[in-house]
Amino acid sequence: MVTLNGDLPNGTEKINVHCGDDHVTALTIPLGLPDEKLSPVSSSENFDTDRPEFIDEEITGPMRHVAAIQEGISRALEKNAKYVRWLVLLTLLIGYHVYLGFAIRHDFQKAEAIMILTILVWIGAVYYYVLKPHFGDRVYFNYYLPFEQKFDSIWNWLIIRLGFYLLVVAAIATFLAFDTYGDRNRLMGLCGFAFFIIFMFVFSTNPARINWRPVAWGFFIQFILGLIVLRWEWGSSKFHQASDLIVTFLDYTNNGTIFVYGFLADPPNICEMKDGVFAFTSVQVVIYFGAIVALLYFYGIMQVVLKKMAWFMQITLGTTATESLNSCACIFLGQSEAPLLIKPYLEKMTASEIHAVMTSGFSCIAGSLLAAYIALGAQPTYLLSSTVMSAPGSLACSKIMFPETEKSQLSNVEELELPPGEQTNALECISNGAVAAVELVMAIIANLIVFLALLAFLDNVIGYLGELLGYPGWTFELIIGYIFFPLAYIMGVNQNTTETLKVAQLMGTKTALNEFIAYRHLKDMRNELSPRAQMIATYALCGFSNFSSIGIQLGVLGGMAPKRKALLSRIAPRALLAGCISCFMTACVAGILVQSPLSWTGNDHNENCFSINDYIKHNHSATTPAVFTSTVPSTLITGQFKTEL
Repeated sequence: MVTLNGDLPNGTEKINVHCGDDHVTALTIPLGLPDEKLSPVSSSENFDTDRPEFIDEEITGPMRHVAAIQEGISRALEKNAKYVRWLVLLTLLIGYHVYLGFAIRHDFQKAEAIMILTILVWIGAVYYYVLKPHFGDRVYFNYYLPFEQKFDSIWNWLIIRLGFYLLVVAAIATFLAFDTYGDRNRLMGLCGFAFFIIFMFVFSTNPARINWRPVAWGFFIQFILGLIVLRWEWGSSKFHQASDLIVTFLDYTNNGTIFVYGFLADPPNICEMKDGVFAFTSVQVVIYFGAIVALLYFYGIMQVVLKKMAWFMQITLGTTATESLNSCACIFLGQSEAPLLIKPYLEKMTASEIHAVMTSGFSCIAGSLLAAYIALGAQPTYLLSSTVMSAPGSLACSKIMFPETEKSQLSNVEELELPPGEQTNALECISNGAVAAVELVMAIIANLIVFLALLAFLDNVIGYLGELLGYPGWTFELIIGYIFFPLAYIMGVNQNTTETLKVAQLMGTKTALNEFIAYRHLKDMRNELSPRAQMIATYALCGFSNFSSIGIQLGVLGGMAPKRKALLSRIAPRALLAGCISCFMTACVAGILVQSPLSWTGNDHNENCFSINDYIKHNHSATTPAVFTSTVPSTLITGQFKTEL
């Protein structure tokens, strides 16, 4: 029992606490001053006793009239806040559409993209704010649900399903027969495609339990996406335009890097320095793109796009909500960031679902690294189409290698909750996104240093062992190239044996080390490969399927779901294999569909630049320097070169 003994003179209060029959404990607690005003700060900030006090004096003199006007305006705005917001929004909408009209009238081609985006936004707004609230339930229960039930009852007939699939296969075969009439060599990719399917079926965990619906639909959607972005004239042109816009958008990184790093990012016109320092040029775009992705996530745009894409994947492939969402998220976010969207559900997921999550991570690349590969000179059209085509393809490969044998608890995309960003405003979001990307940049640089050093060490060891047997010139890339040689050949690189071996070496480098090193090597050998070989290599290398990524995925997923670490470790090698095959199958599809491949866009060193090596050779050679090959203009080879340089 507690009794109060009243206030004491010194501003304290005495409390008697009865702890037993006869035992009484007296507690004296201090009280605040009676006239003490509470500071309008949160309890987390009460530790700061040095905060200045608020001025609450009455405003006098002429300024009291200003204060009265100010309070009146504030009350009026607060009372009519709804109407004010609508008025501002309406004004902005009218102004935007007037501007869009003038832009279309001036140059329709330039304004076409904005016009299409505006139409899509209006369609979405009308659907979500008008049609769905007023007619959604009526349409769903009276029309959609009966149609779905009728369709399911018909689709359950085996003969209907077989007839549909045979019709699709016959249509694709007819198209390819006419399309490859002048170049049957493109059909070699079909051999690779069939080989990979048979290989995965043989090494599946349970071939008898394979559900062929996600497999068939996954590869079918992959093929349709390839047709849209690579062969359909309108779709290809729009995709090229989108690629060019993205490249232009990413090139704005140079404004920041040149200001911060100076000539390290923008070196003088010297042949040996044309590419700049790699750490201060290509890889810096990761920071810029990381901030943009964080901003899109803060405004909820990324969540809406991912949910709609996951919904489409689910109704076509029949995959579960978490599998579909993660696969779509990998297009933009990558293997480390995409699983964060499904973190609360990892503990509930089946083994097959977790395998699909890991396979999607191995077969995709992060959007930020996509920008870095474009900066290296890779064709943005091929990289963008590869990331999109790999999403359904990775799920199809996963469902062959690790079929579902358990009942999923997460079957509906609508059940997934994607929380908004934790930042309070857009500026904080951009800053946090950029700072978070710095860690990724440092990880890329550190990995490149270590793996390139280990590769050089391994090459020397293998070369030494070869010399002991009388076979000098052995390297790690040469050996792994022979291992991957048959795969490169059946994927469509079969015009030249040397070319096939080089692409096989790139595939092996990407699998054993990482894709960044492989793309760097592809850039160095781009003049030795045909455009078709470059294209197939670009698609085959576009993924995180390498041994070092196993550690990344185990660390990320194991940290999110510690109880599933044993399962993750057991299925990781199989998921890596499925991810590799998914990338190679995407390359097969591209090799079949593309008629006139594009070359890499990297800078050529045979441009009008000053070569230090040629100058030294010219001035210090013992022979007459009358004839030598140089990229230096004749005016620079004279004694005036110092002044002109």
